[in-house]
Amino acid sequence: MEQINEQISQKSGREYGVEDTIIKDLPNARKVLDFETLKNNTKKKGSLIKLSHQLNIEEDTLIRAINEAKISALFPGILKSKADPLSRIKVQRELELFVKYNNIHKLEVRHLREAILKWNKNLEENPRILLTELQHDLIIGSTLGDAYVRQREKNCNLRIGHTKAQEEYLLWEYNIFKEFTKSKPIWNLRKLNSHIIETLELATFTHPVFNYYRKLFYDRFGKKKVTRQILDLLSPQSLAIWICDDGSYDNRQGYIVLCTNSYSLGEHQIIKEYFQEVWQLNPTIGFRDKKYYYLRFKQGDSKKLIRIIRPFMPNMMKYKIGEKNG
Repeated sequence: MEQINEQISQKSGREYGVEDTIIKDLPNARKVLDFETLKNNTKKKGSLIKLSHQLNIEEDTLIRAINEAKISALFPGILKSKADPLSRIKVQRELELFVKYNNIHKLEVRHLREAILKWNKNLEENPRILLTELQHDLIIGSTLGDAYVRQREKNCNLRIGHTKAQEEYLLWEYNIFKEFTKSKPIWNLRKLNSHIIETLELATFTHPVFNYYRKLFYDRFGKKKVTRQILDLLSPQSLAIWICDDGSYDNRQGYIVLCTNSYSLGEHQIIKEYFQEVWQLNPTIGFRDKKYYYLRFKQGDSKKLIRIIRPFMPNMMKYKIGEKNG
């Protein structure tokens, strides 16, 4: 930070004719600041806001300056005019993949922007171009459970929350999606059935890959739904994650209950049929509190289900299948 302050004092606003001129564009910012030093001194959103005030530079211009430094470091010799469109690709692994299929040095800036728009459209239709198998399975399994794919202005993001008892599990999920986040999970208070509970919440930034899952899981009114199309995407791994979210194990009677309370009777019938046809399991549809449906697997089916998902259960969630956590 001291290095940046020295720069700004050595190259003052006198160069612009006004001592306290606010820097609003990159050409003027380049005259005053070393973008590489900026990049290395702004790790958090709070430090960025503070720095913009200290250096008398608009926050948006500061962000673009930092992005320019990042892109220039990754791709030496790249035209500065290409830094802004390339910086819109937020995930490092995604940027490397995009560059693999697009010659960014030869593309004109206009064509580069068009290529990025096309790339984003492809990700909306086939997110597995970018997502790992575990990331995809985590979205499918957790969104069948308690996770939420939220629609923002243009793109969507993924939100997952768990109570203190499942803090370790939430951090496991965070590590899987860390590259899609700007900050660590945070504790929040929320109301559940007239009770205030504390939850640890993970929120990704918005990204085109999540748009696919928003369209898959929600109707036009924003209500989550279950369809056979969704269920057919389940693998043993994503099924295990669904059990981690919605499952419970009755240690006394030795069976698994899937607490799918938010789904309708018709949707439970779809789920029951899916388990019958795909996994040869025959869960019973239960009804409680005069308003909630759930699925219960008999002892024999519970044992079979456990054999299917055990290899994919995170160690801290083994209690969901009647075993000690690893």
